[in-house]
Amino acid sequence: MYQPHTNRRIPRAIGFNATPMIDVIFLLTVFFMLVSTFARKENAPMKLPDPLASRAKDIDLPDRIVINCRLGDPSASVAGATLYSIGPNAPESLDVIDRRLAGMKQQSPDIKVIIRADRRLDYRDVRDVMRVVAANDIKMLNVAAHTGEGE
Repeated sequence: MYQPHTNRRIPRAIGFNATPMIDVIFLLTVFFMLVSTFARKENAPMKLPDPLASRAKDIDLPDRIVINCRLGDPSASVAGATLYSIGPNAPESLDVIDRRLAGMKQQSPDIKVIIRADRRLDYRDVRDVMRVVAANDIKMLNVAAHTGEGE
């Protein structure tokens, strides 16, 4: 039997094209494989120190005082005099620094002092600051030294 040709389409079920989703999943898989490889390379196996047994401790900022010892301006009235200051403050005499340390020691009994000194100073100038710190019964004293060649 002959059936005439018609332009009628046979309806098909609505479908879902999964090709773009498969591409995205493949790209994400490759991305995470690469990232995990790089992360593994950064974490080389090594024996790390035990933080509880470490001698390096963070300094608690509120309990720390930095005393700077600088060489005075040669053109000043007192040529070559040593300038002492607590932190970035203006230079003060050792007597003023002594009184300020006494007040800080009363507020924070476990205070720590770091002395920074210009390498051109005589040791006696730094020793004078050390004596002021010791006179205020401050037990923790560090002296900072720059080991590089620059100023």
